[in-house]
Amino acid sequence: MKQFLQKKAKLVFLCMLVLLTCTACANPRGRDGKTLADQIIASEETTIDASQINYKDISDKELKKEIKKNIKDGQYTIQPTTFKESMSKGWFEGLIVWPIAQIINLISAKTDAGVGIILTTLLIQVLVFLFTRKSQMSTQRMQEIQPEIQKIQNKYKDKTDERSKMQMAQEMQNIYQKYDIHPFGSMLITFIQLPIMMGMYYATMRSVSVVSGSFMGISLAGTPLDGFKALDIAYISIYVLMVIFYIVSMKLPQWLKKWQDKKDNVKVKKYAQEETNPMANSMNMSMYFMTAMICIMYISWPMAMSFYWLVSSVIRVCQSLILHKVMNKK
Repeated sequence: MKQFLQKKAKLVFLCMLVLLTCTACANPRGRDGKTLADQIIASEETTIDASQINYKDISDKELKKEIKKNIKDGQYTIQPTTFKESMSKGWFEGLIVWPIAQIINLISAKTDAGVGIILTTLLIQVLVFLFTRKSQMSTQRMQEIQPEIQKIQNKYKDKTDERSKMQMAQEMQNIYQKYDIHPFGSMLITFIQLPIMMGMYYATMRSVSVVSGSFMGISLAGTPLDGFKALDIAYISIYVLMVIFYIVSMKLPQWLKKWQDKKDNVKVKKYAQEETNPMANSMNMSMYFMTAMICIMYISWPMAMSFYWLVSSVIRVCQSLILHKVMNKK
């Protein structure tokens, strides 16, 4: 059991973190997919069309009656959401969801909901990078040195004695030290990014500027599934671009390594080639599985989330190019 937990520690950690963040907030959407009226976060008093919200699925009957009573001429006025109110519902909502939603609202008030998401995403990515730049550089280096790691693994492939295992571990540790890589550095990135991603999910659904706003005529409260049903090119395009850029952001470090090797006339040994490299194949399978999972989840999530993930992927592509250039310069 102990050995199993040691091998699966990262997976167990991620599952616990996902469970923690997913259960930290109530589901903000009603059965019709619209945001519940009592879940909307506003930075100032805002009047929106009542058809854009859901109040029928609110469990509190008294609150439901009060909201219904306040709908006049098809319009509903939302009062500002304070930090104190958000904190009373839980730390996750107060410390993560509320600030992100308010940043989107403040930026959107001067532009539109789409620009609000773009600039908020950029701000979040910059802050995450400042706190995890060493870990992110280690992660990218780890992807780029896979041929050297594979060489060591192949060297001890058929050796199962303890001495060989220790020698393999030592040689791999030497490689990590040579390239200044911290194998568990990606844990820090995941620890920070996963709660933020879930916070962005709730913020984009609950931000009043997104609930009632749009970007270039596209309603950000709708879902890609709605777009596919209506054959809406704009919805479909954003969703497809999100998938494409996500794959590019995942594969780019490997592509950059191949391009650099070709530029430096580095000959890749047969065992390190992708088609004969079990580790590379395993990484590709994991990437395709993650892509499939994201495609399934995001097709029924608000377009705001697809837009956020698209912007994040574009930023990661730019970040990979910059990190590659910095590492090669060093």
